[in-house]
Amino acid sequence: MKHILLASALFVSLLFISCGGSKDQEALVAPKGMRYFDISKTGMNLNVLIPDSTKGTLDTVLQSWGAYEIKVGNNFQVSVLEDGGDAATKKADNANDDVNKVKGDYIINEPNTLMWESGVADLSEFHFFHSAKIGERTYVFEDIKGDPFTKEDIQQMLDACKQAKEIVKEKKD
Repeated sequence: MKHILLASALFVSLLFISCGGSKDQEALVAPKGMRYFDISKTGMNLNVLIPDSTKGTLDTVLQSWGAYEIKVGNNFQVSVLEDGGDAATKKADNANDDVNKVKGDYIINEPNTLMWESGVADLSEFHFFHSAKIGERTYVFEDIKGDPFTKEDIQQMLDACKQAKEIVKEKKD
């Protein structure tokens, strides 16, 4: 009986492999305390790295202008938008902000990535901007403005966004 079951399992496995299977994508391995979150229902073919449920409840909102906001607890709040935005334009926007001024130099000042400290008077908060071409599309990742974030919070969000992966679906034979 065991031989029949083993032979059947082997036959099914070989049949599955020979037909190409239905493998949508290689398994994504997230760092400890994080997980990949599929946002393809928005039309953006991405898996975005977010904290796991031990860090808070997942809350998402698709805004009317196309941004998809992902919040996990109070310290992880990211906006994702399919857009061709760039760091130079973001820097110009920041320079024109009369209320929340950039303090000092940018902490990260790269062609596609910015991190900065800003604030009013003695109050400080940190922000990030990251633009990335993933597959054939360009996405802009930013922190959601509102709640003040620490430098460590922003660094975690930026690091997570830099690990976004395109969702690739193989054609079935």
